[in-house]
Amino acid sequence: MPIDFKHSGRMLTGSKGNYLAKHPDHVAVFNANLCVKSKGKIWYGDVDLTLDAKDLKRFAAEQGEDIYVLRELDARFEYERNPKYESAVAIIKTDGNIEILKK
Repeated sequence: MPIDFKHSGRMLTGSKGNYLAKHPDHVAVFNANLCVKSKGKIWYGDVDLTLDAKDLKRFAAEQGEDIYVLRELDARFEYERNPKYESAVAIIKTDGNIEILKK
């Protein structure tokens, strides 16, 4: 199922443990924040970097800048206005590459 970037809050599963057990080779980020440096947070929800790669690459191209995939607490509460880009799990590049920084 493609990601609907017009609506945040996507949920991949009700059980993170079961999802990871079914997809042990995938890189999933639950409660992720997608951020760009010019605007900050532009979307939030669950992403599977493995399954969602095509949608994420398209979205980065549409945004015209790299998208930083941050964990929940790195772009919420005290970091809502100033996300912790240095803590990114991955960067979706506008050239179509995905750089995985942390698993």
